[in-house]
Amino acid sequence: MSERVPSDLAARQAALDPARSFLVQAPAGSGKTELLTDRILALLPTVARPEEIVAITFTRKAAAEMHARVMQKLLAARGPEPEQANRRQSWRLARAALERDAELGWHLLDHPGRLAIQTIDSFCASLVRRMPYLSQLGGMPATVDDARPHYALAARETLALAGNAQFGAAVTALLAHLDVNLAKTEELLAGMLASRDQWLGLLHGADRATLEANLATVVGDELRALAAAMPLGWQHELPPLARTAAQCLEADAPGLLTPLLEWDGPLPATPDALPQWRALAALLLTATGGLRKQLNKNIGFPAQCAHKAPMAEWLGRHLPDAEWIARLAEVAELPPVRYSDAQWRILEALLTTLRLAAAQLTMVFAAAGEVDFTEIALRAIDALGAADDPSELLLRLDARIRHLLIDEFQDTSQPQIELLARLTSGWGQQDASGGDGRTLFLVGDPMQSIYRFRKAEVGLFLAARDRGIGEIAPDFLALQDNFRSQAGVVDWVNHTFIRLFPERDDGERSAIAYAASTAFNAALDGPAVVFHPAWRSEGAAPAEREEDIVLRLVRQARADGERSIAVLVRARGHAHAIARRLTTAG
Repeated sequence: MSERVPSDLAARQAALDPARSFLVQAPAGSGKTELLTDRILALLPTVARPEEIVAITFTRKAAAEMHARVMQKLLAARGPEPEQANRRQSWRLARAALERDAELGWHLLDHPGRLAIQTIDSFCASLVRRMPYLSQLGGMPATVDDARPHYALAARETLALAGNAQFGAAVTALLAHLDVNLAKTEELLAGMLASRDQWLGLLHGADRATLEANLATVVGDELRALAAAMPLGWQHELPPLARTAAQCLEADAPGLLTPLLEWDGPLPATPDALPQWRALAALLLTATGGLRKQLNKNIGFPAQCAHKAPMAEWLGRHLPDAEWIARLAEVAELPPVRYSDAQWRILEALLTTLRLAAAQLTMVFAAAGEVDFTEIALRAIDALGAADDPSELLLRLDARIRHLLIDEFQDTSQPQIELLARLTSGWGQQDASGGDGRTLFLVGDPMQSIYRFRKAEVGLFLAARDRGIGEIAPDFLALQDNFRSQAGVVDWVNHTFIRLFPERDDGERSAIAYAASTAFNAALDGPAVVFHPAWRSEGAAPAEREEDIVLRLVRQARADGERSIAVLVRARGHAHAIARRLTTAG
């Protein structure tokens, strides 16, 4: 009887092509680590030195696990070929890697440190350590997980410049705008310094015309997305009804629907039409953003008016949770695309103050001899130079690194994307054989970026999928098979989560659609998921306490012969009562 193969086998095989770059979407339980380690093994026979392959992940535990898995596969390849089909591929890849090892005298099993598998932070630190004068740190400082005291000190030092003849005007203007609330201003500046990787690079050239152009672009993008989501036929059915409602309302409440008085034909999805879109939102939606259920004179529909029934009929056709309703409700939050002179004076003061705060933070870090992870990443980027003006370090790395693998790619931040773009600059150029042999391999699960690991942004995953990174346009692969859970659990998760995730991907909104998994394992007998409610009336004790429910279920599982039982909680603090109850019960 032949062994079962994954339904996504073609994608898994393609991912092992050492000549191509890939972005792989790998949901939970899809064998991501197995794929990564097999990819490393497939690359080893193509390089002259194992150090030409660099694999990066986001935690030391993950890096250690990946390294150990590769070494285990290399060690197993010294023995006979396994009988299981799912292990034979890894064995053959590892066997080819060992042959290359023997040919070139690497001695990887004796010198496992030659496999470069490390965290993103240690990789950035290694760049800074190699070129301290370019990184502007002068040496390798210590890194701290919690840099909030440094942010607060830098913010205070910035506010102390209020009396400075050269820099004080901007700080003073910002303080005046915030009612001279020193504590609040310090808190705001410290918070901005914590997220400076998201804005520091944008301060250069941040003049009024550029920022207003950016506002116009954002507003235009939002309006175009809204127009595309609007229901079929709205541009034909709504204008006459809206014009009549606006005319009825103009005498009693001028301004609310005034922009719709002349609405005839398509409503432009441009910033100039923003007042009309806001008036449309006022017409169709309630103050809380829901679809109107009632029409009255306050919105231009007096009793017995002829246009009330057709508008009510139009509203009644649409589901209250339709995407266009949420998008239309957000129109009220869109900003004007032009600053008033007063607004620009305050914004200019803020931009100047932020530059000063960033400079103060650099001095605070230097005095303390320690920095945060963001500073290491930013300095690593500086140390590489630019694609058109590479540093000596970038040139050396360009000659040394031929294959770059990134695990948990959904956890990347914008500076890390920039780092990858600089490291791979020039890799997209073609040679006579169709490519230069260097590859970028990215793997992750954007559905897990809801955890927002250290400023991770799902939009970056989608941008890499749609537009590539720097000069690299990786091929996209999506894994589907789940090897971790039985079919009953996988089916329940698919059925439940597809209703919780957005209908479609939207990088601007950091929205990712749910990607259903295919169960590799058969369903077990009995229900896969059982809900045990702990109902509680306000002010009263629950009928059965949560910790008692958990204890009962654990006892039942042990009585059924289960040896491995996991209890997952929303946060660590929620586990205390359960842990005490289990401990008390022995």
